[in-house]
Amino acid sequence: MNVKLTKEQYRRVIFKLMDALYGPELSYNKGNDTVPILSNDGEEIFRLYLKGGRALGCKKDLFVLGDTTDEINYFIPKSEFRKKLFAKTIVSYVNEKINLNIDCIEFWFPTTTKGIEHEKKYNFNVVKNKKPKEKK
Repeated sequence: MNVKLTKEQYRRVIFKLMDALYGPELSYNKGNDTVPILSNDGEEIFRLYLKGGRALGCKKDLFVLGDTTDEINYFIPKSEFRKKLFAKTIVSYVNEKINLNIDCIEFWFPTTTKGIEHEKKYNFNVVKNKKPKEKK
């Protein structure tokens, strides 16, 4: 069975899923270099990089922890895990909940190459609507 979602349906599904998994309120502990973003239970689900660890051209780079990505992937069909849409949706979710004006996101997503499953890193600048340049 093929399932196709519109962008708005995808956004609603991710927002409701995040609320169900991590609670409707997110919090954070302000740090100099990194800011852990916590669920209602106090569990770290994202990490915000303010200085070191950011992609080029990013001021606030959100890293989605592996456990968080795995939990979300458990509920989202692989065919509907669209990296760009997922990136925009997660950033808008976090910005809406805690208003930190995040501009970039980084996460690992599952992929299969020649029958071998592995994970691949994905960076995206939401403000510029493109992938940031890699550091050399």
